[in-house]
Amino acid sequence: MKQIIVDIGCGSRKIEGAIGIDGIHQPGVNIVCNFEQALPLKTNSVDILHASHLLEHIQNLVQLMEEVYRVCKPKGQVHITVPYFTSRGAFRDPTHVRYLSEETFIYFQNPTPYKIRTDFQIQNIHYKYRTFFRYFPEFIRKIFRRHLWNVVDEITVSLKVGESLFTNY
Repeated sequence: MKQIIVDIGCGSRKIEGAIGIDGIHQPGVNIVCNFEQALPLKTNSVDILHASHLLEHIQNLVQLMEEVYRVCKPKGQVHITVPYFTSRGAFRDPTHVRYLSEETFIYFQNPTPYKIRTDFQIQNIHYKYRTFFRYFPEFIRKIFRRHLWNVVDEITVSLKVGESLFTNY
């Protein structure tokens, strides 16, 4: 059976083989929607969901993450790339409404601290380091990442969709 792959906020750079969803109609976009509202997909219909440089533009992040959880199948994969909260890229775009770190995604694991209707498990976090910092050992990079600005440009967080909340939908 063919996997359903969705790329939300794809713009003109949609992942090959994915259904492209964006807020603006342009080449590669299959579905236009407002990400501040419900995603136009069936519950438990998506195997893999990608969101690259979208979440930092979203006013109601909790609602969007609940929608991502709703549309993904149990044990599905979600891959999210965002500017790192201490990078220049996080601040220079005037359309960014929030800054995200790896710790942001802890709030979408179950149990969630604010009754958020998601059950994601963080599988992996990849840091895109600026060139100078790539050659240091990881424990040194972690110190730099926590105490200096512009060490990491962006992060990609890979989440696995849990199963415990699907009876609520």
